[in-house]
Amino acid sequence: MIILTKIAWRSIWRSKLRSSVVIFAIASGLLGGLFSSAWMNGMAMQRVKNTFAFEIGHVQMHHPDYSENMDVKKTIVDTRKKISALSSTEGVKSVTQRLRITGMAATANKNTGVNIIGVDPVTEKAVFELYQRIDSASGNFFESNAKNQIVISKALANELNAKLKSKIVLTFQDFNGEITGAAFKVVGLYKTDNNPWDKMHVFVKNDDLRSVLEVPDDQSHEIVMLLDDYEQAGALAVLLQTRNPGTKVEGWAEISPYLSLMSGYMDTMMGLFMAIILGALGFGIVNTMLMVVLERTRELGMLMAIGMTKKRIFIMIMLETIFLALVGGIIGEILSVLCIAHFGRTGIDLSSVAEGMEAVGYSANTYPMLEGYRYVQITLLVVITGILASVYPALKALKLHPAEAIRSN
Repeated sequence: MIILTKIAWRSIWRSKLRSSVVIFAIASGLLGGLFSSAWMNGMAMQRVKNTFAFEIGHVQMHHPDYSENMDVKKTIVDTRKKISALSSTEGVKSVTQRLRITGMAATANKNTGVNIIGVDPVTEKAVFELYQRIDSASGNFFESNAKNQIVISKALANELNAKLKSKIVLTFQDFNGEITGAAFKVVGLYKTDNNPWDKMHVFVKNDDLRSVLEVPDDQSHEIVMLLDDYEQAGALAVLLQTRNPGTKVEGWAEISPYLSLMSGYMDTMMGLFMAIILGALGFGIVNTMLMVVLERTRELGMLMAIGMTKKRIFIMIMLETIFLALVGGIIGEILSVLCIAHFGRTGIDLSSVAEGMEAVGYSANTYPMLEGYRYVQITLLVVITGILASVYPALKALKLHPAEAIRSN
């Protein structure tokens, strides 16, 4: 077997140009496929992480009927007690409570519908990272103790012709069903990568909104949790649901099915890309090895004539094919690792299409990423493809008759 391995390895380098072309084709195909997959995967993961960090957290608790129409009366009672219990739950990193209603935001120039979120600035920062999206020239996230402050997005500020220190009037229905409202002063302007979401969400202090809404103390519309591991959200939500009857506890996959769908979509796209690449790789190897068999008809006939069994001929052809696939695959994976690692650090700047990207919730600066186990999978798939692609050329070689093969030119 060792001798056959040496012969097979030397044979693929007898025609250096042809072997190099095949290896280059395999390597470049893998590079293109893996990098494209990593790019799309990076965009998807960035979108998922941003959704967690700015929009929904990992697990949410509501009144069972709140999600139907965001009724201001559908609150969670005994909020402090629940937050204390949740904070001590294993796997829960931090917890915050919110008041959340729909209403109108108006300036002297224009008005628009918005979601109004009342937050506790301290615990909000422990769960969400929105405060990090307010640059030094755009104010702050409720750093002063002044009353009736509001933080809005830059996109909404442009739409309402508002700026820092502008007055915005919020109008909404209070706890008793009466239409009420109050004027708030803009103290911060944020910007995320999701422009439609930015335009629809404004933030005020929990206490300020509670006093206008007349919501009873120790009640809230929403409790949001940040976990140590977001993948445990589903299991933890089930556990917390049993511990908190009279509430509705949901993990991120239930809150935003789109994120779960995106994860499955990326796996499907990865599989499709690799199927196309490995299919092309297989056809290329079959074609190359058939040419090799035809060119070496006389040589193979002589090997059979001097006593090499058909089994050894079969193994030798298979080894040559596997070596070609393996060398090309390893080179392709090394190049892929280097390219993905480089752009994973520096990012790919798509500023020229930033407006379009942000309109659908994606960042204009993307960071390709690919899990380590993917490379192991690809290596195994390349070897399997090489083995499968070698079967037909090897069988073709076995059909050669030694006497006729020796007489061939």
